[in-house]
Amino acid sequence: MGKDRKNPKVSYRPMKHVLIAPDKFKGTLTSEAAAHAIEKGIRRAWPGVKTTSLALTDGGEGFMEFMVRQTGGRLRTARTINAAMRPCHAKWGVLGPGDTAVIGLANASGIAQLPSRWRNPEKTNNLGTGRLLALAVRQGFKEILVGLGGSATTEGGISLAAAIGYRFLDEAGRDIPLNGGGLAKLARIIPPATKPKTRFIVATDVDNPLYGPRGAAFQFAAQKGADPAMVARLDAGLRRLARIVKRDLGKDRAQAPGAGAAGGCGYGLMTFFNAKRENGFQLVRRLIKLDALIRRHDLVITGEGCFDGTSLLGKAPAQLGELTRQLQRPVWALCGRAELPLSKSPFDQLAALSTKENPGPPPHALTSRQHARRLEQLAYAMAIRLKNKYYK
Repeated sequence: MGKDRKNPKVSYRPMKHVLIAPDKFKGTLTSEAAAHAIEKGIRRAWPGVKTTSLALTDGGEGFMEFMVRQTGGRLRTARTINAAMRPCHAKWGVLGPGDTAVIGLANASGIAQLPSRWRNPEKTNNLGTGRLLALAVRQGFKEILVGLGGSATTEGGISLAAAIGYRFLDEAGRDIPLNGGGLAKLARIIPPATKPKTRFIVATDVDNPLYGPRGAAFQFAAQKGADPAMVARLDAGLRRLARIVKRDLGKDRAQAPGAGAAGGCGYGLMTFFNAKRENGFQLVRRLIKLDALIRRHDLVITGEGCFDGTSLLGKAPAQLGELTRQLQRPVWALCGRAELPLSKSPFDQLAALSTKENPGPPPHALTSRQHARRLEQLAYAMAIRLKNKYYK
C-alpha cells in the first residue's frame, strides 16, 4: 500500500541526500536491519543518491546500546533473570563520561526474550532489571538512565522497587507475588529504611497514564498475551497499587505522563525511585543534534513494525515525522502494517507491507531475511512511483 498527501510547508527540491531513520520492526527486524533494507531499495530506485542511516530509538529496544555508542561509552554484561524468572545474561552500559549508567528494561525483561508460551503479564516481572539497577547503585554511579519499552509485564514496577528494599504485602503480612496478578492481593507497602542517593532518569516512548482506557493494561497488555478479562484484572490491580501508594507513601503519580510506559514501570520508577521522566525521543534528539541532521538532508524516511493508535502516543517515528515537517522537509513512513490512514499521520507519504485489505503473510511465517527483502522492495516501489516528484 502507498499513499501520499501534500505538505504545504515543503518545497519538493531534488532529493540528493536522504536520511533513513526507522524504529525497530518488532519481532522481525532491528532498527539497523530495517534501515539497511530501506537504503538498498532507495539506492536501486534513485542511482547516485546519498544516504545516511540512523537506528532510531526512543527508550525501548536498542536504547541502551544507542546511548553507549553515541557517547563513546562501554558495554557491560551481568547474570540475571528474564521476565519469566529464567536465568539469562543481560547487557547494560556506562556512558562516555563514566559517571552515568544506562539500563534498558528490554535487555533483561523484554518480551522479545520470551517464547509465546511464557508470555503472561499476570505472571511475568521485572526482577531481572531490578537486579541490574541494584548492581549499578552498589557500584556507585551518580546517575542511572533507564530506557523503557519492549516490556513483557504489567505490574506497575513493583519488582523493580523490591530490588532496592521495598516490600509489598497482603492482608496477612506476607509478600505478594511481584507480578501483575499479585497486585490484586496488595494491602500494604513498606519502604526501605534507606534509599539510594543515585539520581534516576526514566526515558519513555509513550505518555500514557498508569490506568484507565489509556493506561498500561488497556493500551498495551494485549500485546503481551492478555485476553480482555485479564486486561480488566490488570487495570484493577494498577488502580489498587495507585490507591495504596497514595495511602502508605503519600505519592500520586498515576496520571503523570509516561506512568503507563512498560506496563507501569514508568510509574514505579517515578514513585519508588523518584525518577525524573524524560521523553526518550527528545533525549536522543538533543544528544545527536537531530534538528541539524535533518536540515542537512532533503528527505527523511522512517518506519516501524505497526503504525496504529499507540504510534501517536509519543513513539519515535511519529515524533520524528512531526519534527521533520516543522523543519520543512518531506518525511515518509514505511511500515510493516498500517492501521491508521495517512490523514491521521504526521507523514507526507505512507506505505505498508500489510493492510486490512491486503494482510499478506503473518510475520512469523517469514525469516528476517525475507522481511528485509520485502521492506527493500517496498522502499524501491515507493521511490519509483514518486521519482518524478522527488528525484530529478
